[in-house]
Amino acid sequence: MTMNVPGVPKATARHLLRRPNLWLFPTLVMIAVSVVVSLSYIGGVINPTGHLHRLPIAIIDEDRAVHVDGWKVHLGPQIVRGITTASDSRQRVEWRTLSLRGAEAEMDKDAVYGALIIPADFSRGVLSLTGPVAPHGTAPRQPSVHLLTNPRSGSVATSSVQAVGERTIHTVSSRIAATLAAHMDPAHHAIRRAIPTAEKMLLADPVTLHTSEHRPLGNHSGFGLSAFYVSLVLTLGAYLGAGVVSSSVDFALGYQSAERGRRWSSKLPVPITRTQTLVAKTAMSAVLSPVTATAILLTCKFALHMDTPHFGQLWIYSVCASIAVGVTAQTIISLVGGLGSLVGMLFFVALAVPSSGGSFPLQTVPSPYRWLAQFEPMRQIDDGVRAILYFDARGDAGLTRGWIMIALGCFVGLALGLIVAWIRDHGGHQRLTSHQITAAHAHFRSTVSLAAPAGGTQHESGGRPAPRTTAPDRRNATEPTPPSQAAPRVFGRVRNSYGDVVSLAAITLLSLNGSQLGRIGTQSDGSYEIDAPASGACLLLATADNHQPHAAIVQIGDRSRCHDVVLSGLSGTVPA
Repeated sequence: MTMNVPGVPKATARHLLRRPNLWLFPTLVMIAVSVVVSLSYIGGVINPTGHLHRLPIAIIDEDRAVHVDGWKVHLGPQIVRGITTASDSRQRVEWRTLSLRGAEAEMDKDAVYGALIIPADFSRGVLSLTGPVAPHGTAPRQPSVHLLTNPRSGSVATSSVQAVGERTIHTVSSRIAATLAAHMDPAHHAIRRAIPTAEKMLLADPVTLHTSEHRPLGNHSGFGLSAFYVSLVLTLGAYLGAGVVSSSVDFALGYQSAERGRRWSSKLPVPITRTQTLVAKTAMSAVLSPVTATAILLTCKFALHMDTPHFGQLWIYSVCASIAVGVTAQTIISLVGGLGSLVGMLFFVALAVPSSGGSFPLQTVPSPYRWLAQFEPMRQIDDGVRAILYFDARGDAGLTRGWIMIALGCFVGLALGLIVAWIRDHGGHQRLTSHQITAAHAHFRSTVSLAAPAGGTQHESGGRPAPRTTAPDRRNATEPTPPSQAAPRVFGRVRNSYGDVVSLAAITLLSLNGSQLGRIGTQSDGSYEIDAPASGACLLLATADNHQPHAAIVQIGDRSRCHDVVLSGLSGTVPA
């Protein structure tokens, strides 16, 4: 069905899609977002081995010396020294020489991801393979090294530790095999007899690796990833909630329209400063964020049966973290404007996931993400949630740092938003200038007691009702006026503050009770002409992309009325 409105140029999808300017901005934004998201999600995890940097692993020497024919054999210290001093220009592993008790304490606070343990009988086991030089009464057996992983650091951290342990022990085993082979040469003075075949087979790879877990996790912990996903959902919930709050407040103030199904509605804008608007949005986000956090945690605990030790402390921390995200999101929306939701998505989600250290340890991601992790909100949230869920809510496991960073982030975000809003308010960069709405509201204050908005509702703003505009009356919008009863018209030209015509402006004529009387678009030369079905005072609204709206009271008589419109840019003011 084609919509025809008298005096309004008809638009079609074909004509709309032929406009190059319509394609340019969405294309550039989509390309930029696609590149950033690809670099963030895929680039951050595509090569964890290649980006490995200072992965913390403990090394423990419990080996005991063995004395054979006056010789002292003590391989443990040699192996530890060889591993820790091996040339590694990229510093992929940070070996920490500790005792077993010290290593367990470090794993309990998420300071190391695993421990490589050289057992007490390692030297004796190696010597048992040498036959004639083996300790008296020792049967040949293959020596082993024990790798203790820390599943509470996450599945990827565990896999990385296992990969490093396997490579390290393979190197150790190869060197020991070469040494044993040299000593078993028939020309060697220590050899008195031939080596049995079974013993020779053990010499090809003499050292084995046995792996076990330190404090295994429960079955409902997502293999150490539940903390990451809880942090992600908390961040998303608070960020999306901030967007809903921002849109709702802007609609209530008349600065944004709303379309729900088939119904389109808007309200006349009311005077309010940017600072007061930000305060209102921030207060709503701070109140509603706990609701979001509570719903998330209750779902995880009772619907998904997630392992949630210290649930009360987890709830308090999650609520505070959600408030911090909501406040910061409102600041970003206030600073950036229409692109605030997109910038917030990149900051809170796209760049936050690889820099959070929740799914992939920070030691396995590229260096830019390790730098971002210092202030990205999701990393701070994940530190606290992980400490509560996996490390008995210990402060030194990341909880203390998490509390400090979310408090600092909330304070900095709120302070920055209020300072910028105050500067814009006092620099003449209001969302709408005062003269654009003063005339309309002065008349509404004098007539509101005589007429209420038809088919709409009133909302209070500073103690004064503000009319609500609704969809136009189809009889007035679509049925032409009979020639014998031709109504007067309002006509004119729309220009910007530099005198250039504005060809894509929308002109809306409203009655003083808020009903829409007509709506048209300007011609290519900036001109417009709109029917005025009723005589008397009407409100004329002019809007255009990248310009501030214009509102003026126009007196309609028996004759057509000329009213030229001047629109200023978003950062400027409308000339008086």
